[in-house]
Amino acid sequence: MTDQGKSRLRRTWPQRLVVVASLLVIVSAVASARTVQYVEEVWEEVPRVDISHTGTVRYGQELLRTDTEPGEPVNFLIVGTDSGTDVADTAAAAQASGVATSGKSLADVIMLLRLDPKAKSAWVLSIPRDLWAEIPGAQDHKINSAFYIGGASLLVETITSMFDVEINHYVQMDFAGFQQVVDSLGGVPVWFPHPVRDPKSHLNITEPGCHVLGGEQALQYVRSRRYTEQIDGSWRITGGDDFSRIARQQDFLVLALDRAISRGARNPTTIAGMIEAGAAFVTIDQALTLGELVSLAQDFSDFNPENLQRQRLEVYTLFWPDGRYKGEAALRQANEPILGVFRGTADSLSPSEVSLTVAGFNEFNRADASTSLAGEGFEVVGTLSSPALPETVVLHGPDDAEAAMTVARYLEPVPYVVSDADVDGVVLVLGADYGGVLFAFQEPMSVIRDQVRARGIPPILPDPAAGLSPAATGNAAQAGGPQVLGAMLSGGAHVLAAVLSGGSAVEGADSVAAQSTETDAEPVTILGRPPEGESCG
Repeated sequence: MTDQGKSRLRRTWPQRLVVVASLLVIVSAVASARTVQYVEEVWEEVPRVDISHTGTVRYGQELLRTDTEPGEPVNFLIVGTDSGTDVADTAAAAQASGVATSGKSLADVIMLLRLDPKAKSAWVLSIPRDLWAEIPGAQDHKINSAFYIGGASLLVETITSMFDVEINHYVQMDFAGFQQVVDSLGGVPVWFPHPVRDPKSHLNITEPGCHVLGGEQALQYVRSRRYTEQIDGSWRITGGDDFSRIARQQDFLVLALDRAISRGARNPTTIAGMIEAGAAFVTIDQALTLGELVSLAQDFSDFNPENLQRQRLEVYTLFWPDGRYKGEAALRQANEPILGVFRGTADSLSPSEVSLTVAGFNEFNRADASTSLAGEGFEVVGTLSSPALPETVVLHGPDDAEAAMTVARYLEPVPYVVSDADVDGVVLVLGADYGGVLFAFQEPMSVIRDQVRARGIPPILPDPAAGLSPAATGNAAQAGGPQVLGAMLSGGAHVLAAVLSGGSAVEGADSVAAQSTETDAEPVTILGRPPEGESCG
C-alpha cells in the first residue's frame, strides 16, 4: 500500500462485484430490451435497508446524502457480514449497552468506495474491523460491533462522525453471496508462489502455481488471518494480521473483475447470470436506484481494473492495561490525505497556493479580510475600493475555479462564486453580508460546492460605471496601484467593472467547476497475479 493518499482503488470484493461490476456491465445490457427488463425484475427483488430510522441513532434522519447530481462523485459504504466470527466478544459489549443480540451479525469487511465519473477515477478505503471507535449510543468498541449493535444505520453514523466523510449509498453482502458470485464466474484464477494453508479458515493450497478458486475456496483465501506459506521447506506466517487480509481482499477484487470481463461481463448475456447469482445476498439502501447504477455503468464502461485505487487506514495497536490486545487506533495526520479524497477536499488548494485581490466598499471590512486571509496563508496582492454590494462575490478566471472555491471555504457566510473569461486570478468583492474569515477549519469542500451551487447567480451587482480604484489604505502590495491589479485582471480595473455589470459574462451557478481527484499512480503488484512469463486462467 502506498502512503499520503496514493493508492489503487478496489471496490469491496463480493459486494462490488454485484454492484460495480454489474454497473460496468449494465451499460452493455441497454442494447437488449429483454435483458433490461430482466435486470429491472431482479433489481426489484433486491432487499432494501432503511438507513434513516433507528432507535439507536441519535442524530437526524438523513444519515445518507442521496441527492447527488449526475456526474458528481459518489461515496458507497460497502459491508461484508459474518454471523459467526468473534460474536461472543461483541455480544458482551452490545448487552452492556442494553442492545438485544439474537440473530445479530458482525461487519467482517468494511470499505468506502468513491466513484468520480468526471475524473474516471475510483478509490477504495479499507477500514480495519478491529478499529477502536466511538459508537453513538453505545460503549466504545471495535468498529465492526457498530453493525452488530445497531445495524447498518449505526455503522453509517459511526463512520460518518468518526471520519467526517459523507456517505451517499450503502451496499451489504453476506458470505454466501460472495461464494455465489465467484461460482457464477467459473471461479477466479489466483497465482500462488508457494503452498499455502490456514487451519482456521481451512485454506489449503498444496502446490504452487495457478489455481482457479471456486466460491468456498475463494472465501477461505480472502478471510485468512493466519496465512501461512511453505518457503524453503519451512511453514511461515506471512499474512497474520488484518492488514494482510485487507490487501488480499482488495487484490482478489481486481482478479475477480478481470475474470468477469474475460467471461463477457460487458455483454448483456453474461450479466444476467451474475446479477441473479448475487442479488439474493445483497442489501442496499432504499434510495439507490437502477437508473443511478446504469449512469455509473455508462461512465465506467471502459474502466480498467488495474486503475482501481486502493488504500487502507494507517493505524497503531492498542493494548489493555494487562497487555491484552485491544484493537487499532487511527493515526489522524497520516490518514488526512486519503480521507481528503473521500471528503472531496483532496483536490483543494492550500491557502499558500492562492493569490487574490480584496475589494469592497467598507474600509474596515477590507482591512479585516485582507489581514485575516493573509494570516491563514493566502497571498493578498492588493486591496481595492468598490461600490457597495449587498452580498459577497468571489470572481475568478477560467483556470482559477479551485482557487476561488478555496477562498469561499474560508468566508462567513458562504459567498457567491462567479467565473468570467476576462478575469485572470481571483478577486474577492466584499458585500454588506461579510461576516469574517473562519479560523477554525471549515466545512468539507463537497459541502461548500453544494452551498455555492445552491446560491446560483448574485441577484444584485454594483454599478459598473462606478468602477474600482486602489484603496486609500492597505498593505504594501497596493503601491503598484493599477499595475498590481493588472496582474490579477487582464485589462486592468475596467475589466472587473465590466464583470460586475451583471451581463452575460456572469456564469453564476455554472461557474462551479467540476473538481476531480488526481494522483500520481505508482505501479502496483497485484497479489495473485502470475510472474512475468507465466499465465494464469
